[in-house]
Amino acid sequence: MAVEGAAGMYLQDNEFWGLVEKKIVDEGLWRYLDLLQSAKLLSCLARVGRASDEMVELLEKHFIKHRKGLTPEVISIAQEGFSRINKGSEIMHRVLADPKTQLPALE
Repeated sequence: MAVEGAAGMYLQDNEFWGLVEKKIVDEGLWRYLDLLQSAKLLSCLARVGRASDEMVELLEKHFIKHRKGLTPEVISIAQEGFSRINKGSEIMHRVLADPKTQLPALE
């Protein structure tokens, strides 16, 4: 909720966003986010230009791993986030276009 609020008001406080990055990436809090929360996190970070490569990579792997659980709402929010930051691998975009995509190398 704090991230959504900060992104909503376009907060540009380096200390706050550094703490968010530390908690989510370094301390592994991303593992406790469901797909909708992960998509919203990506969207919020993209809104304020704070989506680091490491954070994007973690979220991307999370979406790909759990692709069969992606709902239209999650897909829409994630696509908006990846589009806004202009990041995301070809595989990620394929998964968002069709969550049932077979990815043999990842199975």
